[in-house]
Amino acid sequence: MSGKKEKFDIFSVSLMGLSHFSHDIFSHFVSPLLPILIQNLGMNYTMGGMISLFHRLPALMNPAIGKVVEKSDNRLIICLTLLVTSASICCITLAPTYWVLCLLILIMGISACFYHIPAMVMTREHAGSYSGAGMSFFMTGGELARGFGPIIVLAAVAAWGERRIYFLFPIALVTALIIFFKFRNKGDGGAQVKKAKKAEAPFGQILMKYKWFFLCCFLLSLARAFVASVLNSFLPTYLTERGYSLWFAGVSLSALQFAAVAGTFLSGIIADRLGKLNTLIFIKVITPILMFAFVMFSLMPGQTVLMEIFIVLTGFFSFSSAPVIMALMQDQGAENPTTTSSIYSMFDFITIAISLTLTGWLSDLFTMANAFKICALFSCMAVPLAIGMKFHYSSSESVSKRN
Repeated sequence: MSGKKEKFDIFSVSLMGLSHFSHDIFSHFVSPLLPILIQNLGMNYTMGGMISLFHRLPALMNPAIGKVVEKSDNRLIICLTLLVTSASICCITLAPTYWVLCLLILIMGISACFYHIPAMVMTREHAGSYSGAGMSFFMTGGELARGFGPIIVLAAVAAWGERRIYFLFPIALVTALIIFFKFRNKGDGGAQVKKAKKAEAPFGQILMKYKWFFLCCFLLSLARAFVASVLNSFLPTYLTERGYSLWFAGVSLSALQFAAVAGTFLSGIIADRLGKLNTLIFIKVITPILMFAFVMFSLMPGQTVLMEIFIVLTGFFSFSSAPVIMALMQDQGAENPTTTSSIYSMFDFITIAISLTLTGWLSDLFTMANAFKICALFSCMAVPLAIGMKFHYSSSESVSKRN
């Protein structure tokens, strides 16, 4: 660990957050364009839902992708994936058939996997001793993209038409050029590959060595997904089911997402000062309480203002655990940063898939309100887990000694 930078390079870390924003805004074009795609290609809702599968499926290859990235130039991979992701998404409204559309989404998904692993590694390198703050900067870029992506693409459709969203491609191109020239002489890319550095341990060996620690992080991520990912996906549907307008539901989703930006940005910085596990315990205690409060006020007539307040608070806290969990894993896997990043990305895919599938099934079986309550109960499992980690691991550095 002697090779780590102690200084927090705020400019470099901010640029990595900018690259995350420029990359992820394109992946968030799909959802607002879905009604247009359904109409143009004659898709049914099942076919529309399968698009998400093509987007997420490549994440299962993260361990293999991580080994490829480990031996490659991080800077060039980030620049290339920025261009591939944006180009594939800018072509989706030009797709002549459904399967061409799926191919474009699959290319985007593969490119996204290749982007996130080295981008997290480079962010960690420039964050020095402040890994929590570094992950907050990086993930804030992604959360901002989640909020602005739909606005940007719909504005582009209004200005240029649905078949000319490729006019947005320069966003990725300019960002890629900035990253390419900024880190050219930093030793982050080609120089890093040329150095005779110690190869990272195999994926399976790292997973088994720290199996209990990674299992805890997986369950913490799953608890997060049962609130954050569920609300992000189902909140508009739930509110329209409760009788609110689609416009109101959209505004509420934007409020949730921008609250998530604030929570994501602040949590890592706070975690570096108060301790990552201390911060995580507080987040995991308050999140299910806020989720329950939101559901209860949504069921009460005349409590719209209070409901909106709890939507914002739930968004702030439910999303804020992500950079803390990521920083814990990066600290633990400091000697194997690429493999650790690939494990986190794989966890992210699996937990989102589990939470959304189960919530949809519970909503059909009971009601969406009851499904949300059950999700809040599921998220409670993180409280004893985080407290147990606090007592078992006195610091992230001691984890390797205990596993």
